[in-house]
Amino acid sequence: MKRYLPIVTFVGLLLTQPAWAELPQCSAVVQAANQELAKLNKKTVQDDKKLTALLKTLNRDDVLPADYVTREQAIKLGWSGKAEDSLWSVWALNKKQLGGDPWSGKPLPGKGKWYSADIDSVRGLRSNKHLIYSPDSATRYLTTDNDVTTVTLPPCQ
Repeated sequence: MKRYLPIVTFVGLLLTQPAWAELPQCSAVVQAANQELAKLNKKTVQDDKKLTALLKTLNRDDVLPADYVTREQAIKLGWSGKAEDSLWSVWALNKKQLGGDPWSGKPLPGKGKWYSADIDSVRGLRSNKHLIYSPDSATRYLTTDNDVTTVTLPPCQ
């Protein structure tokens, strides 16, 4: 009987689903957020595939993708720091966008530090759409109106 115990345990582990398997798909979460924003007569996220990929990267790695730089990094590389100036006017910042800076908007639920990342940036210009995230929370927040309204993005996979 002891001989079969490891096999039974292994089969049991295969049949057990991890907790994350019950999470909604990130694409469905982004779609629901866009629907909620539309109901509130707010701007929606145009590049929903990129936001979906961003959420998945944050969930997997707890860091922003390589196409994000902080404000401080951008200034060190030659960006003026002015919102009306394109990051892309600096060769080293071509195809980059701002993200990873501490969140300074209205307080959010939960403990820990919150950070923001621009979404839907056009030609290297700052966006008024931001993903707000914390390494301490799987819940994220989305704003598309310069932080006046926030929509909750539940944990996703």
